[in-house]
Amino acid sequence: MSIEPIGFIVLLLGVLSMLNGARFAITALCLSTLLGAAAALQLPALGGSSIQPSHLLVLFLVMTALLRPVQTQAMLASIAYPGPGFWFACYILFSVVSSFFLPRIFAGATLVYSSARDPSGMMSTIAAPLAPGSSNLSQSVYLLGDLACFAVVAGLARLGYGRFIALQLILASIACFAFALIDLATFQIGQADVLDIIRNANYTMHTAETIHGFKRIVGPFPEASMYGAVALAYFAFTLMLWLERVQGRMAGLASLLIGPTIVLCTSTTAYVAGAFIVCMFVLFCLKRLIDGPATNPHVAFLAITLFFVPCAITALSLVPDAWNSIAGLLTTTVSDKLQSQSGEERTAWNTLALIAFVDTATFGAGLGTVRASSFIAALLSNVGLTGTVLFALFTYSLVRAPGRYKFGDRETHAIGTAAVMASLAQIGSAAISGSGTDLGLLFSTSAGLAAGCLAAPYVPRHRAVSSPASQRLEASASRMRAPMFSTP
Repeated sequence: MSIEPIGFIVLLLGVLSMLNGARFAITALCLSTLLGAAAALQLPALGGSSIQPSHLLVLFLVMTALLRPVQTQAMLASIAYPGPGFWFACYILFSVVSSFFLPRIFAGATLVYSSARDPSGMMSTIAAPLAPGSSNLSQSVYLLGDLACFAVVAGLARLGYGRFIALQLILASIACFAFALIDLATFQIGQADVLDIIRNANYTMHTAETIHGFKRIVGPFPEASMYGAVALAYFAFTLMLWLERVQGRMAGLASLLIGPTIVLCTSTTAYVAGAFIVCMFVLFCLKRLIDGPATNPHVAFLAITLFFVPCAITALSLVPDAWNSIAGLLTTTVSDKLQSQSGEERTAWNTLALIAFVDTATFGAGLGTVRASSFIAALLSNVGLTGTVLFALFTYSLVRAPGRYKFGDRETHAIGTAAVMASLAQIGSAAISGSGTDLGLLFSTSAGLAAGCLAAPYVPRHRAVSSPASQRLEASASRMRAPMFSTP
């Protein structure tokens, strides 16, 4: 194991998190999820695996919570039945168990594209017989980190930190836009290596590619599809907050900044998943307009998507050069994608993944064994029908949570709903191009925030026996300690 220079910074941030508490730890984690191409640690013994800063900070986030008994209690309560956390924990624990047994039970039963990397960071391009590999262990560690992140964030949200976590995600979305701007600027002036300090992971980097004259925006990620998926999640989160008038000015600014980068990133994943998310927002605003209560942002969004955007497209079609350039971009990234070399490779991955699902009698080959090009195909081929059903139950429980919210706090409900939309955006992106079953720490953060905000506020056990007067006093003190932000 070797520690990269950025790793020392991460370790320092981790120690400061333990000293300064949950707010500092959450801030560091939200910003670190942007460093998708960075490595804090290199592990040559595990096939050249790289440990990202965010995964290392999760360890310190958990330690920060464990040092504070109330946060520990809330963290454990967040994965109790029947909430979304229970099904998420079942899905992850089943996946981890499958990573040990299933690759050995079904060894040699079928051909797969392995998820394991060689020491140079490359994945094999040749199908090989199913067998255990280093990715079984690494993927298990990643998923356990996802569960820990979910539990801590959900627990903190139930303790009154929901508004603070939402603010950090808004700031992270602005930082995501800033990275995109730096990526474009450094490419134009021929100084793209400026960002190499945060592109040191053992991955294949696609940082200098162009399509029809458009630079593929990657920001702090290895490729445009990863940037597009993350940017779309932030866009969904901030747009919902703006529609619900929670942190309206900052959320509106963030969505206004991050939205154009999704259009310009030239990612097929972002385009297809983005169309799905926009349709969901249109239906949401129409429902508000019909059933109420609708606000000015709801009407403005409908006017933009249903009137101004079609008018802009029509006007653009009158400018041949611009129209041909954009039409060529869309043709290459969407309609002709399956005929490209990348499309053919990804189709082959999904085909073998689904064959593996059948050849293993629907049990799956075990977490981290099979590489696919769709989250759905990855679920079926790695964790089988059982794991897929557990994840579906988690998703269903999460989506139903806003409708079951009965606690009367409009702002907390809006934050939880925004987090649900961000989670769905990430699931949608992964369903198009996700190579594995790990949706990442940003998904765990948004899903945990949704589960925590849309559940009953957590009451620590030692307060249950206190007198009504002391309960009112402690509740008042808790409101003073909890991060509060005014709604514009």
